[in-house]
Amino acid sequence: MLTKKDLQRLSEIRVEDAIFLLRANKASSAYYLAGYAVELGLKACISKLFQENVIPDKNLVNTVYTHSLETLMSSSGLLPELKEDMKNDAKLGANWGITTKWNEHSRYEFWDPISAATLIQAITDQDHGVFPWVKKHW
Repeated sequence: MLTKKDLQRLSEIRVEDAIFLLRANKASSAYYLAGYAVELGLKACISKLFQENVIPDKNLVNTVYTHSLETLMSSSGLLPELKEDMKNDAKLGANWGITTKWNEHSRYEFWDPISAATLIQAITDQDHGVFPWVKKHW
């Protein structure tokens, strides 16, 4: 069973791995893992919705098993805050738009270094990136 701390650490590792793979000219693998970093981060955010000694809502539990970043964001309860922050930070909005193009089927596609670098930048940008935003909420 994965804990919130496990999800957080795995998401950080996936970001590091994606950067490493991009630098090693493995763009397709870098792209794939970068998206999974965000997925795991959002799942860490969702994990705090589960309460001890309470049977969780079945729909919430089922939602955790999706790979859709938009669905995970919505399930986390953070979507209204993200929308508000994107109104005030157009770069964050653009980065979220880039990030949501990722999906689990990305592993079956070939990605060029520019696409992988663009996704990784959208995710890791310290001032406007999706990953720093998610980390503030987990």
